[in-house]
Amino acid sequence: MSEKGIESIMDEKRKFPPPPEFSKKAHIKSMDEYEKIYRESIEDPQAFWANKAEKLSWFKKWDKVFEWDEKEAQFSWFKGGKINGEVSSTVGSGPE
Repeated sequence: MSEKGIESIMDEKRKFPPPPEFSKKAHIKSMDEYEKIYRESIEDPQAFWANKAEKLSWFKKWDKVFEWDEKEAQFSWFKGGKINGEVSSTVGSGPE
């Protein structure tokens, strides 16, 4: 152990890509696609999650995607919205 504290000697750099047939059937088909989606979610989280939520069935659309209350340390997601849970729970569960 060094004087600075705990030191990790683990520095794994290997990658294990999935077989091509698996990737063809996957929701996210490549690392490039994943990184693009990740960047979108970080750069504009309101737009990113609004886009995802649009694919669900809503009785009433939300007023705001999310809100952070620092004083209470709470997040509110899709405030003012009323989701149709019966329909939304089946979205994406069947064959495309």
